[in-house]
Amino acid sequence: MIILNRIFLSLFTLLSVALLTACTDETNHDRTIEHKLIGTWHKEFKHKNRIMRVVTKFTKDHRFATYARVIHSHHKLFAVGHWHVKYGTLVEYTTKSNYVRAKTRTYDKILSIRYKQFAYKTENGEVFSYYRSR
Repeated sequence: MIILNRIFLSLFTLLSVALLTACTDETNHDRTIEHKLIGTWHKEFKHKNRIMRVVTKFTKDHRFATYARVIHSHHKLFAVGHWHVKYGTLVEYTTKSNYVRAKTRTYDKILSIRYKQFAYKTENGEVFSYYRSR
């Protein structure tokens, strides 16, 4: 009986250490992504036959500001809020916007991130890339 208890305790300890290590690795990976995201990024894409230019700034205090405009138009859009990365997914919580309802939360899976570019996949399955602004 004592041997079974020791085996159970050993297995439980190994499993606990493995789970804690996996959680720590994921947390470190998320922090690395967050560190790389800090700064100003831009992208251009076509939406309803119009070209949109979007600039997003991610700050160290986990705030974001996004400004978009339709090229050759006076129409300007904005959104501000909070952001973080969890399990490799960029989570944005919009607090104020003129095109997205306040208290909206979006989840974009980070596909790759380098110094000058990051790619992500939206909840709708669309893939976009941002490029670091100077």
